[in-house]
Amino acid sequence: MARAIVRALLRHILGAAGLLLCLGVQANTLGIVTSGQGAAYDEFVEAVRQELKSVPGLKIQLVGLDAEASALPLPGDTFMVLAVGLQATRRTVALAPADARWPLLSVMVPRASFEALNPPPRNARRLSAIYIDQPPQRQVELIRALLPGARNVGLVVGPTHQRDLDAIRALATAKGLALVTEKAARDTELYPALQSVLRSSDVLLALPDPYVINVSTAQNLLLTAFRFRVPVIGYSAAYVRAGALAAAYSTPRQIGQEAAQVARQLWRGGALPTPRYPRNFSIAINRPLAESLGLNLPDEAAVQQRLQALESSE
Repeated sequence: MARAIVRALLRHILGAAGLLLCLGVQANTLGIVTSGQGAAYDEFVEAVRQELKSVPGLKIQLVGLDAEASALPLPGDTFMVLAVGLQATRRTVALAPADARWPLLSVMVPRASFEALNPPPRNARRLSAIYIDQPPQRQVELIRALLPGARNVGLVVGPTHQRDLDAIRALATAKGLALVTEKAARDTELYPALQSVLRSSDVLLALPDPYVINVSTAQNLLLTAFRFRVPVIGYSAAYVRAGALAAAYSTPRQIGQEAAQVARQLWRGGALPTPRYPRNFSIAINRPLAESLGLNLPDEAAVQQRLQALESSE
């Protein structure tokens, strides 16, 4: 009888200990979901790896998704998922199991596209993003840093940014700038809208829009602005190489570092931040164009430091 009681007690103690061990096991896998290949994806993933290599026990699982994928091959100890790009985000949201408890951080996605996702209610609270767009206030401050004499800022507003127009106008007004605007619903309306805006502008702010201001219309926009001798503030290093005067932009490496910092925060028990613009950014300046326009501009590092200081003080 005594032995039976002892055996029962041992089973109870061992079972309780096993339960405590199970409850104490920390989820250690960070999933990274991509929907393509290329230098940008590789740069992002490598930045995440480097940023997290000192975290003991943390593992990274890469998942490549295509249009035919029917499930997410993620291990049970996944504590967070990074979806790189819009397609990967859409597929991850669609394929996430109903009982998935990991939060999803979408990265390198346009803000407007992310906000249009409409995820299922069960996923909405566990979904956030680091956009690829730059915040409007950063763009306005870039104009002030490079062109302090500019007063009129031209802006052709496509469908993506029409709802932001009042906020951008308020930002510009607060900095002593006036917006000269025209709306365009499609790329065929860009040229007449540009001509109207450029006649009264000291600088043109090009905000990316899949319907109006995009890769296909870049040459037309930049050539037209050059004929009017109006410098363009673009949205990528490639746009600057193509003929824009300057741009603030975030590289895949910078966004990867920022995403890794969020992952470390969650791994340590922190909360998923709300969707936001990237905090890390670079500045590109087209020196030959500046010279041809008779502009003497500060160097990129000085401009970046000025903008970072302004953002830190806000």
